[in-house]
Amino acid sequence: MVKENISIWEFLFGGSLLSVCLVIVLLFLGVAAIVFFIQKLMALNRENQVDPYLLKNVNDLLNDGRIQSAVDFCKRDNSPESRSVEKGLSRLGRPVGEIANAMETHAQIELNKAEKNINFLATVSGAAPMLGLLGGILILASTFGTLSKTETVMAQNLLAADFYKALAPSAVGLTVGFLSYIFHNILVSKVDYTLMKIQYHTNEFLDIINKPS
Repeated sequence: MVKENISIWEFLFGGSLLSVCLVIVLLFLGVAAIVFFIQKLMALNRENQVDPYLLKNVNDLLNDGRIQSAVDFCKRDNSPESRSVEKGLSRLGRPVGEIANAMETHAQIELNKAEKNINFLATVSGAAPMLGLLGGILILASTFGTLSKTETVMAQNLLAADFYKALAPSAVGLTVGFLSYIFHNILVSKVDYTLMKIQYHTNEFLDIINKPS
């Protein structure tokens, strides 16, 4: 009697030792990608929670001559934007060009911090499908090598029984790669948004300190 339905468990782990090992490795990479994505996304969301009145409060404090209070306010906010503004406040009295360079340098530091380890997802998105496809090819090569030494009827049965097993690593690899690609793009868009906000606050702060008396 022919078995019509194959369970997911049998599809993933019913193949050869090579197939099972590859599936386990790819599933581990998938879980690692999901955990990394969630942690990084939460961290970026926390960093993006800037006080909407940051520049207004800094401007008011500067107008009152309370520079240290403005610095303390930025420290309490503790966002990439406020840390960049704080860097500018620490250089008040120096040429505007020097302040701008210091803030741009700090913005690059914040960008590098936000981008830290994101390339892990880019690596997984490319490596997982290739690893899965390589495994599928090796399994099929082994199967066809066995078929060449088998009688025709037995060969057909062997091919029908083993062909789906070669698809498991490829299917898992493509799924993990696709998810990692999506996760990577989401995080990159978050980083770009953070950089845009830092640049906006930097320009606005420079306008505040450079406005006519």
